[in-house]
Amino acid sequence: MKATKVLFWTLALLVIGLYISGHGYIVEGMQETYFRGWKNSNIDDIEFRHLRTISAAENPSPWIFKPIWNADFSAEDADWHEEYMSTAFLVLQADTVRFERYWRDFDEHTVSNSFSACKSIVAMVVGLAVQEGLVDVEEEIGEYIPRLAGAKGKGLTVEEVLQMRTHIPFGEDYDNPFGFMAKAYYRDNMQSLLEQYEVPDEHGSEWCYQGGNTMLLGELVANLGRGTLSEWVEWGLWQPMGAQNDAFWGLDAHDELGGIERCFAMYYATARDFARFGKLLNNSGDWNGTQLLDSNFVADMLQPIAAQSEACGASHYGYQIWLGETEDGLAFSCMEGLRGQFIVSVPALDLVVVRTGFDKDKNKTDDLPSCSYRMIDMARALLNQA
Repeated sequence: MKATKVLFWTLALLVIGLYISGHGYIVEGMQETYFRGWKNSNIDDIEFRHLRTISAAENPSPWIFKPIWNADFSAEDADWHEEYMSTAFLVLQADTVRFERYWRDFDEHTVSNSFSACKSIVAMVVGLAVQEGLVDVEEEIGEYIPRLAGAKGKGLTVEEVLQMRTHIPFGEDYDNPFGFMAKAYYRDNMQSLLEQYEVPDEHGSEWCYQGGNTMLLGELVANLGRGTLSEWVEWGLWQPMGAQNDAFWGLDAHDELGGIERCFAMYYATARDFARFGKLLNNSGDWNGTQLLDSNFVADMLQPIAAQSEACGASHYGYQIWLGETEDGLAFSCMEGLRGQFIVSVPALDLVVVRTGFDKDKNKTDDLPSCSYRMIDMARALLNQA
């Protein structure tokens, strides 16, 4: 009994200490993770979020559904999906679903956390603002974020933020409960977290993947005074693309209290609707004859950093999106998230592959997630069974 009391008071004092020190979010984060059997956040955590809804189109545009008869994974690929706990795998060619499979009680109506795949969506919103004449990517970020105006911005440009070249030491450690990303994911008042960082004197020469850069872009969009990030997506992309289901974006506070999108993650949507972003990129921003995103911006978004800047040699990344090339020379882009959320676009094949799941192979190939190549190989193998 004495030992139980000691343990109880030790835990109680620990919890109180965390809240007093400003780290109470750790306790709340544990309810979403360890108490549910996960080491950190996962794709089914929508029940814990404050949400802003991105409404489906009033006249939705469903995909043509012509699956390849009897197409199936190889035994090796089937084992891969089982090992990494896939929940959806969709192969779209042109406007036609050629293969679709779900696992673990997911179906075509189940929404999944995109995690970092939505960084590319934030870049697309910046593209919408560019074509509205509200943003110039070659301008300094301080033109749009007053706290970084003048000398405080050190000349950092919007494009450098889009390309993850700020050199701001946010950090990207997903396992450190006291780190920047844990605070950004679980703590309220995300804006105050951003404001603790300054732009360093030197920037632009190195690529470093950090969600804090995407948060700066979210701040830029909010400062335009033309609506929330979710509203930009809804009227500029989601509804014009004919999304069949509502999407949701996790906020750092209740919507009615002015919560802002945790724009580096927490975009929740179905696999079928995620595929719409892939089609848009495959068609240079055109959606069935309507130019939703300026083709020049999409071209820049999908241009490797090394091709745009002599200062940085990174060739695997563009504007908030991964870029690669298959063994037979086909360029592709990849929206990718923490747990293996993939929206892969191969323009030469008019191919989009969407995969969601609870885990992924964490290996890299040519600086890209190895899974991105595997997604394409799986899709091509399935299409070859036609």
